[in-house]
Amino acid sequence: MKSDFKLKDTFVIGDVHGCYNTLEKLIKKLPKQANIIFVGDLCDRGNFSKDVIDFVIQSDYLCVKGNHEYLMQTYVQNAFDKKDLSSKWASRSGWGGKQTILSYKGEEKLLKKHLKWIDKLPLYLEIEDFFITHGFGLPYYKRKDEKYLHSLFVNRIDDSTHMKDWEDFKAYKVINIFGHCNFQEVLRGKNYICLDTGCCYGNKLTAMNLKTLELVEQKTDKKDITP
Repeated sequence: MKSDFKLKDTFVIGDVHGCYNTLEKLIKKLPKQANIIFVGDLCDRGNFSKDVIDFVIQSDYLCVKGNHEYLMQTYVQNAFDKKDLSSKWASRSGWGGKQTILSYKGEEKLLKKHLKWIDKLPLYLEIEDFFITHGFGLPYYKRKDEKYLHSLFVNRIDDSTHMKDWEDFKAYKVINIFGHCNFQEVLRGKNYICLDTGCCYGNKLTAMNLKTLELVEQKTDKKDITP
């Protein structure tokens, strides 16, 4: 999917993970008419996944699908269909599904609306020379439209299992902007930038201006995370 956005006043925001108060503060630091794009993982771990997703939908912002949207969609749909309910998404504390379930308490109708929105999220966006994905997608750039690789765009694709299938991407002129792997500071390479700065772990949420590559950052609001 390509976007016709202009780079001026277009910002990409890293993994929010249910940290609505932090996101709200970060948005206030951006230009009022800014175009905003999210790299996925809006939900899980933080306390306000419902609010984050609803805010993005109501604001008509763009977002690519992350692995946590995929997990949420799969588990909740299985629950509605009375299928397998043993997903680690809901039971493992590190995956953060429990916080998402709690944020939707008594909001089944809204949850179903959000699931329909998640189902239609793209796996990547292209804006001029920028390739926006959830995980590190550059090693699959030339094959980005091949369906057999689509699961790799929402799951971890930077481990040794998949490296043998990587393209020689170092000379690509596109710049891959992604999240998924959290760092204390934004990770910059020759043709890639990772914007996940561990908001749900108490660090900060980061936005990047596509025109200037300058960063806007907001320290995590303690209300967003459960100790």
